[in-house]
Amino acid sequence: MSFYTGLGIVLLLWLAWDMYTGRVWLHRELHRDKEPTSYWLTMLLWLILALSCFVAF
Repeated sequence: MSFYTGLGIVLLLWLAWDMYTGRVWLHRELHRDKEPTSYWLTMLLWLILALSCFVAF
């Protein structure tokens, strides 16, 4: 397993944990119930970053 595959797996696990807790970090902590748009946009950002680790360049 390459470094980037491992990193992608770790980021996906982190994403799953953030979805479970309803909190995510970008430059500060965001809560799903207080700032839903910012929360979901940040989750999308993390998802794109995690998935990019599985793309072969």
